[in-house]
Amino acid sequence: MNGIYDWPLWIPVVSILLLALAATELGFRHGRAMQASKTEHLVVETIRAGTLGLVALLLGFSFAITSGRFNERSELVMDEANSIEACWLRADLVAEPASSQIRGALRRYMGFRLESYDIGLDPGEYQRSAGRMHAALDEFWTAVVAAVDADRPRALTSAIVPCASEVVHLSAKREWMRRFHMPASVVLLLGLSIIICAAMIGHALGETGRRHAGLSLAVNLLIVMVAAIVLDFDRPRSGLIRVEQTPLIVVRDRMKHWPP
Repeated sequence: MNGIYDWPLWIPVVSILLLALAATELGFRHGRAMQASKTEHLVVETIRAGTLGLVALLLGFSFAITSGRFNERSELVMDEANSIEACWLRADLVAEPASSQIRGALRRYMGFRLESYDIGLDPGEYQRSAGRMHAALDEFWTAVVAAVDADRPRALTSAIVPCASEVVHLSAKREWMRRFHMPASVVLLLGLSIIICAAMIGHALGETGRRHAGLSLAVNLLIVMVAAIVLDFDRPRSGLIRVEQTPLIVVRDRMKHWPP
């Protein structure tokens, strides 16, 4: 069901907007034809207010969740860049040839890491790039183990082991965060709530006897735009709001100027 995140963003957004506009029109026709007493009108107003409040609550919670997750992904990129740079620098403190092996593996890992982000929208290409990235990470850890075996006191003094562990840990965490989205069932519930809300808006306009097309369109667009931002926050690779890879790019460029 999470395949919804493989779709382009415009598909769910446009679908929700069209269904919301259709629901507004149906609600308008029903509201215009309805001959309600004053008591019935008060009941309808109460239900309408409760529905609109529920939709606002769902949008608010969804926005908070996805924007928080977006911030976590951004912080993860910074943490990755810092840990890789720290390992690169600490490789100076271990014996050769492990020092050069560590740096070579880190340079390859960094290249594949950035490549995996650029081609992440193609599942096949991403899997191939991820395989190369994990192979480079294995080479990196093997070189760290070799450094410890060659000169344990020197390796322990350099603190290369906890730093290398952090690189491996953050790589696994990033892989998990890539798959971690708001459940598709919640997205469907949010879309359904927006459509019902649109029907309620149309019903309220129907009671006045006038469509107020500009007003209803503006309200529907506003609600759907908020939902679009919620969905976009949860698509860090493909949406308009993307997680910046600048910290990793800066470290990669520094690696080019540092000695191998």
